[in-house]
Amino acid sequence: MTKIKKLIHKIPLITWFIIVLIVVFSFRSDQYLTYRNLLVLLQQGSVLLVVASAATFVIISGGLDLSLGSILTVSGITSAMAVTAGIPIPIVFLVGGITGFLCGAVNGFFISYCGLPPFITTLGSQGIFYGIALLLTNNEGIVIYDESFLILGANIGGMIPMAFVCCFILYIIMIIVQDYTRFGRYIYAIGGNAEGARLSGLRTRFWKFFIYAFAGMMTGLAAVILTSRLEVADPLVGDRGEFEAIACAILGGTSMNIGKGDVKGTILGAALLTIIRSGMNVVRIPSLWQSAILGTVLILAIVFQVRLSLKEGRG
Repeated sequence: MTKIKKLIHKIPLITWFIIVLIVVFSFRSDQYLTYRNLLVLLQQGSVLLVVASAATFVIISGGLDLSLGSILTVSGITSAMAVTAGIPIPIVFLVGGITGFLCGAVNGFFISYCGLPPFITTLGSQGIFYGIALLLTNNEGIVIYDESFLILGANIGGMIPMAFVCCFILYIIMIIVQDYTRFGRYIYAIGGNAEGARLSGLRTRFWKFFIYAFAGMMTGLAAVILTSRLEVADPLVGDRGEFEAIACAILGGTSMNIGKGDVKGTILGAALLTIIRSGMNVVRIPSLWQSAILGTVLILAIVFQVRLSLKEGRG
């Protein structure tokens, strides 16, 4: 019995939230636990998982990126323009990744080398990137007809969403970067004690700059996949994306107190948010109420998560 209790205590609180919500939505609608709805969940949550993981890297390093949603948008626009120009698919991924990298690099330059606060910098760049997206599209979506590109948004054998497979590969890459590379160790070092890391010989300015650029690049790659799934590049597709990404990171156990977190926990945050959003649609909650309900549930979940972390810290 003691071993069972210890095992239960080791299960993250957010996991219980997910289980409870699945049970509730399943009782409210017999369509929720169907295979078709599972495919929808995987498709909706896949891109969010990558963007939230990118946000996790930034938060662990002691930073904040409010422009990830706009980076997702402008990278999707440039990749759609590349597709319509007849550029091969591998190069389209390169275009999306480079666009995201450059956007993140702009943030990283002003934050790391100019000493501007991350909140102000990324809030300002958010507006700039959305403006660029609107200018490139003339405030209209770019519809894509290239079947070789749209296959990324299809299902493998009619069973597994290709978008989920691609995004999960990106997610695994980010786990490997975090756990098995010097760059991953530098993220924690900078977040835990930037001055101490600098005095020990670490080029903190460069690596802080690169963290934002890397987060932008991964978001840009996710944008290519999202564009293929939607079959259109929308100039406002990333609206509120940064809010959801940061919320997923915090729900997954990443601390805003810098230097603490794990991208492996972010998948739980992405799962919770995706389940809530999908569940509200399945039980037909009016869209006017969905934003308020989603925000309330997220705040409550984050409060419980923070209180639990504080309790564990005192323990």
